[in-house]
Amino acid sequence: MNGRKFLDDGSSLRANNAGSGVALTAQEQAVLDTIRATPFGTVEVVLHQSRIVQVVKTEKVKLESDPQQR
Repeated sequence: MNGRKFLDDGSSLRANNAGSGVALTAQEQAVLDTIRATPFGTVEVVLHQSRIVQVVKTEKVKLESDPQQR
């Protein structure tokens, strides 16, 4: 499964990271959410002038082999 997520400039939006006192932008939160939702695969963050503009997720799906096919 391959997905691309484009982000607008919501730099004024802030999210609190589980009470750690660190404020995250909406873009930073989107990267963390994508990482947490990807059990196997890669997450690529595309920057433009030090701003997150795109998150590319490539998810690997592990398939169990059917023992009866051998």
